[in-house]
Amino acid sequence: MSPSPTPSAAKVVVTGIGLWTGLGVDRESTWSALRAGCSAARPLAEALSAGGRPAVGCPLLEDDRTIGPQGRTLSIVEQTATEALNDARLISRHAEPGRALIVDSDRVATLIGLSKGCMENFARLARGGRDRAEFADGPADSWIWEHLCWPNAGASRVAARHGLRGPCLAPVAACATGLVAVLQGAELIRNGVCDVALAGSADASLQPLLLGAFRRMGVLARSDGDPTQAARPWDQARSGFVVGEGGAILVLERADHAQARGVLPYAEVAGGALGADAYHETTMNPDPAGLAALIGRALAQSGVSASELDYINVHGTATRINDPIECRALRLALGPHADRVACSANKSQIGHLLGAAGAVELAITCLAIRDGFVPPTLNLNDPDPACDLDGTPHTGRATPIRSALKLSIGFGGHLAAALLRQPETPARRPREQPYG
Repeated sequence: MSPSPTPSAAKVVVTGIGLWTGLGVDRESTWSALRAGCSAARPLAEALSAGGRPAVGCPLLEDDRTIGPQGRTLSIVEQTATEALNDARLISRHAEPGRALIVDSDRVATLIGLSKGCMENFARLARGGRDRAEFADGPADSWIWEHLCWPNAGASRVAARHGLRGPCLAPVAACATGLVAVLQGAELIRNGVCDVALAGSADASLQPLLLGAFRRMGVLARSDGDPTQAARPWDQARSGFVVGEGGAILVLERADHAQARGVLPYAEVAGGALGADAYHETTMNPDPAGLAALIGRALAQSGVSASELDYINVHGTATRINDPIECRALRLALGPHADRVACSANKSQIGHLLGAAGAVELAITCLAIRDGFVPPTLNLNDPDPACDLDGTPHTGRATPIRSALKLSIGFGGHLAAALLRQPETPARRPREQPYG
């Protein structure tokens, strides 16, 4: 169901970002590497390969952060949530754990989706690893181990760790999960349910079962040469996506609430739309009209015209079928302005983060607005004529970004679109003065 097309009086802004990807262990290191045109792709362990062909992925960069006994996915969630709360200046350094927020915790919602749950913990359970040392920091009861697999584990653990007593939700919408979480969090704030929402997603799916399934579906990129050239969104030689690991948590806040605290936002969540392709479990509808209509609803709900869009962070999976459909939908929705707006596909640099893709790429879009910089699409050497928009090939560019669109498309037909714009506060947050 799409949000109401009538804009709410309550403005929602992003005041904190926590980010961890294959390019960086936090927000600024990831963003700096993206701006520089780096790629996180590298060969994976032999156990993840098949048929003599090496596997390529974008695993987490782990230089300064550690993976706890709760596993990769939950470690990503917990560390990005803490980074986001610190960035938003919501944590008091003098309070005891669980009661550290400087705002009313009854008015703080938690919306963290894990899409498939924690795949590495499922794998460990399947191997029979039910000992406390391998699994959890709690009592050695079977429900604790199994809870570390559930899709709601991230939301419940973060809420408990920080004492967040508002709504606690765990959206599941395949590769649109992260964007759905953010849009639902923004709606809770607009509807007066809460003042602050911690929203996002994480994913660590570099597991044999998942890679094998994607390989059989024919959606993984061929990886015979340089791994950094495997992901090629919109290019004629594209062959599929490269799976990545990571996550992002965003602090959403009512604008007047943030202003009263003296916190400068990254961007305003002007609006968005949710919908369904209603076509097939794994294949997009070849008719782009449904996605185009969703984009139109997101623009209308945000009060943003097509001509005001300066940047589109596309879903851009680099699959043969999806890329042209997404481009046709954008052209249908935006009309002549489609030729004048800059686009980029972050999956060319950090891989496809699956359930975390929407949140991570929305966080990147916030940083693009903050710095007035469009990140590049790598490996766009020979653009497909069916993908004839400005893909910002190879090198990013500095340009003011007033409004930006983020699209997410998930297996099962999940569609999501979010509109961000520059905040109306007196000054945007300076890059050289982060709060975290």
